[in-house]
Amino acid sequence: GIGERFGYDNITCFHASYMGMTHCDKAKPHSDIYATNDKSWNIVFPLITVENTDPELNIMAEDMNTVVGVHYLKDVAYAMGDFGFHQTRPSNYFDPAESDEDESAAQIRVVFGAYCSQIDETNIAMLRHIYDGDDPAPFADQ
Repeated sequence: GIGERFGYDNITCFHASYMGMTHCDKAKPHSDIYATNDKSWNIVFPLITVENTDPELNIMAEDMNTVVGVHYLKDVAYAMGDFGFHQTRPSNYFDPAESDEDESAAQIRVVFGAYCSQIDETNIAMLRHIYDGDDPAPFADQ
């Protein structure tokens, strides 16, 4: 696993979430995990995918100069470490303002996300700062 691959003593997964999307006009580039001494990961695993789409997620280099658009694929997770910038790309699986279709027939993309970290004395203060409410989660205002 990730912990063994990177030589961690342990790994704890926390902040689990499900995210569903049918329509996105614009999303902000952001990093959910940062400044934890390269001991944390944001892992996004698709549960429900939509076929024949344009790339759905931008993954960016830390300097934001390299952007790669990727598709969510069944059984393929994306693991983004410290300062792993990413953003949802514009998508329109269903827009009620532009559709006469039954909403129950709308396509939806659903992913499961979790933050995983070797939590130790080198990063516990930063993890508490970010996720105990001192600093709102970087994706909260989207």
